Formats: sequence, structure tokens, C-alpha cells
Amino acid sequence: MINVTDVTQTSVTVSWCTGQTRVVNTTVVYYRPTSTTWQSSVVNDTDTARTRHTVTALQPGTEYQVYVEIHSYGKTATSESVTVTTGEIQLPSTLTSYCT
Repeated sequence: MINVTDVTQTSVTVSWCTGQTRVVNTTVVYYRPTSTTWQSSVVNDTDTARTRHTVTALQPGTEYQVYVEIHSYGKTATSESVTVTTGEIQLPSTLTSYCT
């Protein structure tokens, strides 16, 4: 199971459950549907208990598909993918002139 939380304009935090698996390497992969290639963000290989990761440097107001691959002893388990949209850039509703 994969869960996306803490969505900002340029990042999303992904969490997952590994069950009893001793994780050797976990990769969070994200994809912008208008792009042609998957991009990956590798979670620290030495932190096998880690089940949460923040993907950064995303584009504001953009839809991404996200999934997690867990690599353990030569085998790979892949989560379902979820779709998340990063936050829009908020502009002020009124502008105030600082010049007089």
C-alpha cells in the first residue's frame, strides 16, 4: 500500500508498508504524465526501516503518477501507482504599491 501526504507546490511525501520484508533498497519513482520518461528518487539504501520519502523539485500545479519499488535480495515488489497533483502557486488577491 502507498500513501501520498504533505503535498506542496514542489514536493510530495510518500509512505508505504513493507510488512516483514527486510528491505535492501527502496526506490520512489514519480512520473509526469506529459513527460516521456519515469524519473526516480532513491531512498537511502542503508536505512532499511525507512518507509517514508519526500520527492522534491517537482513542478507546481502538475499531475504526477507515483509508485514505490522495493528491492530485496534480488527480488522486486512494486506498489500500485497513485496520482497526485502538486499545489498551485498562490498569487495575492490584491496588489499594494510600495512606491509613492
